[in-house]
Amino acid sequence: MNMVRVESPGKCGISKMVLALIISVIIVVVAVAGYFVTLSPGPQSATPVKKLKVAVIYTTPIEEPWNTVLHEALTWAKGRYEFEYVYSEKVDTADVERVIREYIAAGYDIIIPHSWGFYETTIKLAKEFPNVAFAQGSGPTDIKYPANIVLYDYWIQDAAYLAGIIAGKMTKTNVVGVVAAYAVPDVNRLVNAFAAGAKSANPKVEVKAIYIESWFDPIKGKDAAKTLIEMGADFIYAERYGPFEAAKEALEKGKKVYCFGNIVDQSTLAPEVVLASVAWDLKTFVAKLIEMKQKGRWEGGIYDWGMKEGWAKLIWNEKLKKEVPKEVLELVEKTEKDIVEGRFKVPVFEDWNPERWK
Repeated sequence: MNMVRVESPGKCGISKMVLALIISVIIVVVAVAGYFVTLSPGPQSATPVKKLKVAVIYTTPIEEPWNTVLHEALTWAKGRYEFEYVYSEKVDTADVERVIREYIAAGYDIIIPHSWGFYETTIKLAKEFPNVAFAQGSGPTDIKYPANIVLYDYWIQDAAYLAGIIAGKMTKTNVVGVVAAYAVPDVNRLVNAFAAGAKSANPKVEVKAIYIESWFDPIKGKDAAKTLIEMGADFIYAERYGPFEAAKEALEKGKKVYCFGNIVDQSTLAPEVVLASVAWDLKTFVAKLIEMKQKGRWEGGIYDWGMKEGWAKLIWNEKLKKEVPKEVLELVEKTEKDIVEGRFKVPVFEDWNPERWK
């Protein structure tokens, strides 16, 4: 007889319940384990943070003061912020678009075309690449720039005015001079500020300016300074290179001619004739650019900072400062304080009109 085994309904039901319970426990354990793994502080793969990249385009050699001051500020900033800094020097205006495009293609975040002659190309490419931040080194202030452009310039007329006060007070000939590059707005601001300071201190002083029509020609600068010395100038604001050599030659012949350096502290170049320097300090400005881009808050516009922001400084040559009368030092100190605290604003003129200072 064939027999068929039939399991009791009770036993079969218990097995299914146990199996279901086991599966449920496994699911809960896996879920809880997954939760704690998620909370675990162990190593995890993180998205790498992109390093900020900054490129500068210089039209003249890096040693030229206009370039040196920005290069030194960026080098200083590298010790305080995480970013990459590269530069190209001796770039002609006709070639700057190619250079900028190469930097854009390479992923540079901030591009600084450091020359007046570059501004039109900067505007063109800023419109084409609105996500790239540009800081344009000088350009007209009466036009509209795209929102991703910061316009800056060596607006150091505050310090040039103080140099003028010194020259006006100390001159023995009542003739002071300036050797400058071109009669363009950014240069004229300095020449006029120097003249204004000199006239404020000495209404009888004559201010003579010679423009050498070059951004870098020490020989022309020296010849221009020699001409000024022959005209009686015993103080020369050296907006360009060259006057120091002329002043040293005059000193060898027994004639004392003081000079003012420009943009950077140039007293070490000729400590026997450079009384002080009308200096441009871009550290606070460069820090502003880096921080804005890192925080994703780029603020375009014209940055016409001055002494208050640490941008413009008069740096004395301590070796020659002792030759400056006490009352002159006090007047310079008082005027600087008035400028910084907003009680006095240095006049700004962007054209050179000698008749203005007669």
